[in-house]
Amino acid sequence: MKTLPRSIETVFFKVAIAAISLFFIIFLIERATVTPLTFDEAATYLNYIVPGATAIFNFNSANNHIVNTLLAKGSSALAGNSEFVLRLPNLLAFVIYLLFSFLILQRFVKNKILVVFGYFLLAANPYVLDFFSLCRGYGLSLAFLTASLFFFFSFLETAGDDRPNRYRRLQISLAAAGLAVLSNFSLLNVYLGLVLMAFVVFVVWNRQNRLPSPLDQPEPRPSKKKRIFWSLGSLAAVLFNILVVSQDLTLSKNLYEPVTVRITGLSEPDKQHMDVFRMDVRKQQRRLIDKEDIWTLDEPVYFSAIKFRCLPGLLDKIKRIEIRIGPKTFSYETHDLLKIKNDHPHRKYFVFYSNYSVSLKRSLFPIFKPVINWKGDRIFLSDLFIRLLQVLGIYAVLIAVLYLLGLVLKQRRILANEQFRPLAWTTFWLATFIAYPLYILKRSGELYWGGRTGFVRDTVFSLINNSFYGNLYFRGQEKVIFLLVCLVVFGFLILLIGRYRKRSLAKILPGSSIFSILAIVSVSTIVQRALFDNPYLIGRTGLFLIPLFTLLLIFLFRELCLARTALKIVSLSLLAIMTLLAFYHFAEQANTAMTVEWRNDADTKDLLKDLKMMKDKNFPERTRISLGIDEIFYPSLAYYEKRGTSAWLEVDIVPPYPGFDFYYLEENFDRAKIVIIRAYPLSGNLLAKAKDE
Repeated sequence: MKTLPRSIETVFFKVAIAAISLFFIIFLIERATVTPLTFDEAATYLNYIVPGATAIFNFNSANNHIVNTLLAKGSSALAGNSEFVLRLPNLLAFVIYLLFSFLILQRFVKNKILVVFGYFLLAANPYVLDFFSLCRGYGLSLAFLTASLFFFFSFLETAGDDRPNRYRRLQISLAAAGLAVLSNFSLLNVYLGLVLMAFVVFVVWNRQNRLPSPLDQPEPRPSKKKRIFWSLGSLAAVLFNILVVSQDLTLSKNLYEPVTVRITGLSEPDKQHMDVFRMDVRKQQRRLIDKEDIWTLDEPVYFSAIKFRCLPGLLDKIKRIEIRIGPKTFSYETHDLLKIKNDHPHRKYFVFYSNYSVSLKRSLFPIFKPVINWKGDRIFLSDLFIRLLQVLGIYAVLIAVLYLLGLVLKQRRILANEQFRPLAWTTFWLATFIAYPLYILKRSGELYWGGRTGFVRDTVFSLINNSFYGNLYFRGQEKVIFLLVCLVVFGFLILLIGRYRKRSLAKILPGSSIFSILAIVSVSTIVQRALFDNPYLIGRTGLFLIPLFTLLLIFLFRELCLARTALKIVSLSLLAIMTLLAFYHFAEQANTAMTVEWRNDADTKDLLKDLKMMKDKNFPERTRISLGIDEIFYPSLAYYEKRGTSAWLEVDIVPPYPGFDFYYLEENFDRAKIVIIRAYPLSGNLLAKAKDE
């Protein structure tokens, strides 16, 4: 009879964990299948999955989360390009996230009630769940993060053991953290935190257990497996950097000829209705500046095409359009412009592009093939060779520095070689895969996403607000949660001080590690802002802080539950209330229609259904209808066009507004000139048409 309660508790525990896991996995499968593709997912698909294999190594945009890109490209090659297939890697990442969350709680918390409550809290945040049903790197980074934490905590348990391969868990932890960084570069702060904490642990342990003389520490000859690993790793790093450098569109301004456009025949008032744009390989446009009949840019950049946009009457006035690309001149004569006009008689505003022949000799390299002002592959190969020598030279210097640092630490008996290696060389291998991509992103101004106010306002409050998923339960709710965050941090700090005085910090190493990571991330982001002008983490870039804080909360309650019976009852009651509130919040906000950070894309599928119905009703004789859109909607609509869902739809970016059958906009541009057909409830976007059409 005495074993019955324990048996019931075990059965309840297993059923609860299984039920929570199964419920959230099914929910995310439904989300991944039904929710429309978002802007960033569509950009990933168009820029990295549709093109050839070398596109994976293109870091000219921060949109390339390399691990997600690789996995999504693989799943797409095997099973197609549906939303579910593209999001499958992150769905599998959620299983890994749940697995290691459970392993951390079961091994280092142990109290079954705390494990169940904590497991639910780690899984139930609707904002975090969004990213496990998206084709982005954020969900993958959380999966690798929890795996890294589990092995790091396991390493802390055995750091002082004297047995072969006793630092294997640290190597696995840092490798998993490295994959988290490659999934989302923001996790670099966490990786550095783990390295710093491991270094401190080694130093403290070595002081308590004095290291032998360096002469007594013979350097073992690397095993055959390690030599093979180093050879393959070196080859992979070299090939990776060659491919990344070869995809660098801004490698050198020497690669591109200047481009100017001369338009004759227009008066000064006419020029107000004539726009000329530079198009890049991602279909993004930049307006050229008009100076005395010549449109140009002040810097040599690449063009994939030149876009013209004007009122139809201007085509009758234009005498000639000259496009000068370096030494060559191309022209549109009057008859060419009239042909463009006659090809689109229903348009009230004309948009046309330079054709394929308006170009210098194009590159043989896929990434540069669309460039029309290419100086030549010989110049590119020369610049590529010089840049590769620079990159490899920097890595060689880094190897020398790490080698000398290892010798110094060994001579001074600070770290043994076997302790230094996993810290130094894992960091080196990670650097070989992220250093040049980060350099490209920083140089190109792509590391712009974030806050400029302060860590608390930008990072902490953005995560709190997004976790509410746009719902207002009561006024000042963000401040209440922020107060809770402060209480948890302050409470754990008091706990650390108490344990330190009792010399029992070793008993709370997992919790103190989480506390240290949060502190290091906070300080490092502030320092990066001061030194490099990097923005503060905001929203999804700081997503990893949510599970880290949740783990800190759970470890705090673990310590409180070890206290007197009364405090244990109060602590469990508080955690139960938090779990119930989390359940209520999830039940209120759970949906399969939208993603809170990309709410604009929530109604894309409904839009396409409405447009198809109106085309069949109002324009049955036409093969295509035109839709003017805000630029933010272009990638997701282009994705559905690639899939064949909207081949009957011609999409272009506005302004200007006249000349389209319909418009899809974030805000109406002039209520006196349009008729709103539908205001979509989730996104707030408008489907409209001009009054006179």
